[in-house]
Amino acid sequence: MKSKKSPAPQKRWALLRRSTNTGLRWLGEIAAQEGAKLYLVGGVVRDRLLGKKTLDIDLACEGNVQRLGERLAKELGTRFLYYPPFKTGTLQGPKGERIDIARTRKEGYPKPGELPKVEPASITDDLHRRDFTVNAMAQSLHPSDFGNLLDPLKGQRDLKKRLIRVLHDKSFTDDPTRIFRAVRYAERFSFRIEPHTLVLLKKAVKRTPVLSGERHLYELRCIAQEPKEVRVRTIKRLESLGALAFLGKPLAPLSPTRLGRIKESCEFLCLLLSLFDETHVKKLPVKKACLETTSTLREARKILSSLARLRTPSQITFYLNNYDQRGLGIIAETTRAKSCDKIARYLEDYSNVKISTTGDDLKRLGIQPGPRYKELLDNLLASKLDARVRNKREEQALLGHWLREK
Repeated sequence: MKSKKSPAPQKRWALLRRSTNTGLRWLGEIAAQEGAKLYLVGGVVRDRLLGKKTLDIDLACEGNVQRLGERLAKELGTRFLYYPPFKTGTLQGPKGERIDIARTRKEGYPKPGELPKVEPASITDDLHRRDFTVNAMAQSLHPSDFGNLLDPLKGQRDLKKRLIRVLHDKSFTDDPTRIFRAVRYAERFSFRIEPHTLVLLKKAVKRTPVLSGERHLYELRCIAQEPKEVRVRTIKRLESLGALAFLGKPLAPLSPTRLGRIKESCEFLCLLLSLFDETHVKKLPVKKACLETTSTLREARKILSSLARLRTPSQITFYLNNYDQRGLGIIAETTRAKSCDKIARYLEDYSNVKISTTGDDLKRLGIQPGPRYKELLDNLLASKLDARVRNKREEQALLGHWLREK
């Protein structure tokens, strides 16, 4: 009798992408073969109960994570990235799918706001370390009890009541990042923060500055990746609660209309940071490109005022060349001013204009290298922008005219 062939890795990924029971059963069976018990945990359980799709799968493993991860990687035709200190690992799929596997654990916080110390434990202990009841549920993937819901903290009840509730009174002081997540989840799902949880949150807000810049930035990025309306509401509510104090005071009121015009998450983050004090923002591990964008955004009023006085394409180009193009694009997208038309023309047209004449051409004409090169090449570019020359022949003719005048 012929053995039944396993589906190809692509088919397995397709089943997992849709979070089908077939795909999840397969994960549980592989884990059982490796002597481990596997659970679907956290947000993916919550979302499945809410009828929402998710591309990522979070798994908790009672057993050897590295051995299981490497076996799954072989079956799925991918690599397992393992992080030994944390006993966690990740599998990446061909279409952006992601499977995170973590050893079931319990946690202790040496000091409030610090990263926790972890040690292996049971799935029940693991659920008790989580942030909110709606995220403290698990579904067994083991063949013996597949699909069994573990809900020791009544997360399903709070899902039905549409409540965000912490597991214990020290939750926010142990980990102030939960303040950001509580508000973000409440806005994403249109849930209420349970009254006692809200009292605890407000008391703990003063603890947010103790977090590292890396953790602050991670939470801001998570907010920026939410849908447009959700991220705007989240930021406004966090600001009203005082949870953004680590950024200093906003330089201007946070306009929901302006923030809501941004589509890309990275651009939203840049615009948000530009509204706060620069010295505070620089304490975050923000990339240089983002800092250049925020710097341009802070000068939006000055840029628009100066552009109002500039007329020719060359004047506009040489002025705007001093600023970050992404920042200029955000200004044009979020501001209703006549000068934004000039920014749009610069980004779409003027900034792409190039001259054909090079430094080698100047050298062949006997001009000694030095500051004059830049002066001549800039003048040629200005002439092309203002339609006084169209091609290299005309550039050369104009250059010859200038040299004869000298």
